[in-house]
Amino acid sequence: MRERTAERLSSAQAMRIVAAREIEVRLRSKAFAAITAVLVLAVVGTVLLFHFLDKGATAEAEKVGVTPDTVQFQQLLVAAGAASGQPIETTVVDRNAGEQQVQQGDLTALLVGAANGQLQVVVKSALPDGLRTAFGLVVRQAAMHQEITWLGGDPATVERAIAEAKVDVQPLQPVDEHRGARVGMAAVIGVLSYVMLLISIQLTGQGVVEEKANRIVELLLATIRPWELLAGKVVGIGLVTIIQVAVVAVAGMTSAFATGVLELSTAMVSGVVGWAIVWYLLGYFLYALVIAAAASLVSRQEDLASVAVPISVVVIAAYLIGQSIVPADPHGTSSTVLSMIPLLSPVVMPMRVAYDVPGWQMTGALVAMVLTIAVVARLAGRIYGNAILLTGSRVSVRTALRANAK
Repeated sequence: MRERTAERLSSAQAMRIVAAREIEVRLRSKAFAAITAVLVLAVVGTVLLFHFLDKGATAEAEKVGVTPDTVQFQQLLVAAGAASGQPIETTVVDRNAGEQQVQQGDLTALLVGAANGQLQVVVKSALPDGLRTAFGLVVRQAAMHQEITWLGGDPATVERAIAEAKVDVQPLQPVDEHRGARVGMAAVIGVLSYVMLLISIQLTGQGVVEEKANRIVELLLATIRPWELLAGKVVGIGLVTIIQVAVVAVAGMTSAFATGVLELSTAMVSGVVGWAIVWYLLGYFLYALVIAAAASLVSRQEDLASVAVPISVVVIAAYLIGQSIVPADPHGTSSTVLSMIPLLSPVVMPMRVAYDVPGWQMTGALVAMVLTIAVVARLAGRIYGNAILLTGSRVSVRTALRANAK
């Protein structure tokens, strides 16, 4: 009896089976859990670091006493402390009670008037460095008052005139009150995009070479087409990595809002993170197709670096370019042009999104990216299909494009 030939799976079925296999293998891998845990700890740790640095940057207020004969310098002392970055709380006490509070540590310093008309600062042992600037300003102000009085002027009138003299600032652009938060968010997104793309490049390349070296691909291609295998593999690994990205993003946003590091609205942060995920997916598909085609040219894991390093260098260059130019001028010509180049967009554009990218620029970059992916997919499918069954020495790109392995 004549044997029945096994029916070939439909393209959708073939890609679904390959993708499901990739997802199952990757999710069960200890490396997946370890990498995800490291990324989550790194992001949460960065948020906590910013939180504690921000708390440490806000100095505690120093308590300073003023006596009835120095009470006129009370407001000046507080203003001078604020200007020098050292908050000062003042209280009016008589000299004896003030000295006793300084001795007990309830007051850091006490401003008193001396018999010769000069000012004195009473401290327990030494004047803290944070108060030197403030007291120096008060002493100079007192000396100016004394000189004005000797010259027959009114110190109050002069001081009022000085207070009313202000610089008229005319900004050409509105002040961004959340500039610091945007810079920090853009930096974290840039690092994560760069790291996740490198991880996905490595995973895809290793998977292709492993199947080729173990001859598993020969069994798979008996029932499915090469482009179906390539598409299923790219989609499967992409879904796994997007799970990692989602977990890390949720952990980062939760810790940032819980600690108050991000003073931006939830809607804005969610929008920035959403666009970052979209650009990661587009970048992943582009680079995964490139690395899959490149990895099909070699037959050993030892040779993978020779084709993977040039691709990784492009991702690293995109990250370095983004960190160099985006924070300085996110809407400048260099940032705009470079963020719309498809090979750089997956890293540079998400960093710019934190600064509100104009709609036409985002649309143009998306169109350019999708068209590039379509062209790369066609070339990668041809190279992969022709080279995946060729074992032994490294296959040249020209041979892979010209030859037909099947």
